[in-house]
Amino acid sequence: MNRIGWPLASNRIRRGALNHTFGMVRRNADGSRRAHQGWDFEAPAGHRCYAIADGTIAKVRNVGSYGQQVILRFTHDFDDDGEPDTLYAAYCHLSRIDVTEGQMVTRGQQLGLTGNTGNASSMRGPDQHLHFEIRTVPLPGRGLAGRFSPMVVFGRCPLNEPIRKAVS
Repeated sequence: MNRIGWPLASNRIRRGALNHTFGMVRRNADGSRRAHQGWDFEAPAGHRCYAIADGTIAKVRNVGSYGQQVILRFTHDFDDDGEPDTLYAAYCHLSRIDVTEGQMVTRGQQLGLTGNTGNASSMRGPDQHLHFEIRTVPLPGRGLAGRFSPMVVFGRCPLNEPIRKAVS
């Protein structure tokens, strides 16, 4: 079974705030809830990001609010039924991409560098981040459909204390 690693050398949710995690955790101006599709990991521009699992690069894009992005196809038995499930890890707002579509990668391999592209282009200091998603399809569209909380692969959320990537 495919082992799971972490996408950064140091992994902590941006500002240690729940609204940078997965689900209906954001608020509109009128106070109503809205979705956030993944986790925002604290990451100043230029930090290396890594493949969380062995897999294949499904997409390399520079589109809309996600900016430069890499989408990794991998397998993981997230529902513990003994069968590997195909999932996709999306790495967004990158400043540099070091892989190409169709390329096979190994867990821990550098995919690119964090950045401020897409809707993160004006973010500075502690708001700079890697937006990271776990998906069931490569390009799911808006909302939470086609996505899972990254908890399904990591098993824990680095909300207050960073989780450091083991040196491979």
